[in-house]
Amino acid sequence: MLEKVINDSILEKMTLKNVFKIFNDNVFPMLSDEERKYCEKLEEFCLDLHPKIDKSKDVYLLFPELGKNGYMQRINKWKDFTPYGMKKEVLLASIMSCCDPQLELARVASGILCGNPTFRHGETEEIIKVQDELMSGRAVGCIGITEPERGSDAVNLETTCTKVDDGIIFNGEKVYTTNGGVADYFACYGVYSVSNPRGTMVQAMIKRDMGVETKRLKINSVPRVEISHTYLNNVKVPFEYILGDNGKGYNNLFDGLVPERLGIMGSGLGICWGALAYGIIYCNLRKQFGQPIIKYQGVGFSLADLLSKTSAATSLALQAATIYDDKI
Repeated sequence: MLEKVINDSILEKMTLKNVFKIFNDNVFPMLSDEERKYCEKLEEFCLDLHPKIDKSKDVYLLFPELGKNGYMQRINKWKDFTPYGMKKEVLLASIMSCCDPQLELARVASGILCGNPTFRHGETEEIIKVQDELMSGRAVGCIGITEPERGSDAVNLETTCTKVDDGIIFNGEKVYTTNGGVADYFACYGVYSVSNPRGTMVQAMIKRDMGVETKRLKINSVPRVEISHTYLNNVKVPFEYILGDNGKGYNNLFDGLVPERLGIMGSGLGICWGALAYGIIYCNLRKQFGQPIIKYQGVGFSLADLLSKTSAATSLALQAATIYDDKI
């Protein structure tokens, strides 16, 4: 059992419910009545989920809970879960990050980074089945772009593809694959020609049992999320699992980056709101020299500055999401 140094009278106030109160006081004025109701329902779900979170275990046990409520993603319409859209996804990501940032990281990788291509480019029965498994939380997904020698240079991939009669063979390595160690599906990219990646890039949904091998990387900041080194050694992918061939994979890659990055904004904002809210609660209750430390300029002014910056960033994210929903 971990030793504690914070007074129990303070700890009992540092609750997720109080975090949501601070979040709502600052964010709800930016929202419509429908959006507020959506957030309130989501917060109720998180408050019910929170006691079930075991910080000693990986987050994936919680995926079915998200799936049953349609919370693996909300950019796209899946089944009868409404409302949906980019703004709803940003709010989902923000609130989920307040609840459990590591669960949120894994959710985004599975529901958005791996799941979004199934909505935008999935046409076969096989891909629709993948979509249902990912959205329900029964399966785990990930994305394979980053390679040992290719980080921000996501175009000039070293993973190669070879077309054969019954599919496409992938050879290469991916790294920092979030969820990779336990993933059932890998949304991966490779090229037929390393000298012409834009014209030959392939996007595929690769099943683990097609021959994918992974080794878990130890990332201390997210111990409950499986982040892996992924090996594609002569992995043959049937054509039914190809989402973009002969250069279309390049278009799909950048087509997906826009909604995926917009959604991830919400994850970052939620981490900011959670940390800020807990800090505000603590600084209002912790006393030194006979008064709460928030009354000292070095503390109060710093928190006020962080609050204004986080509020401004939230306003920007919601406006960007609104533009996406209206125009795309």
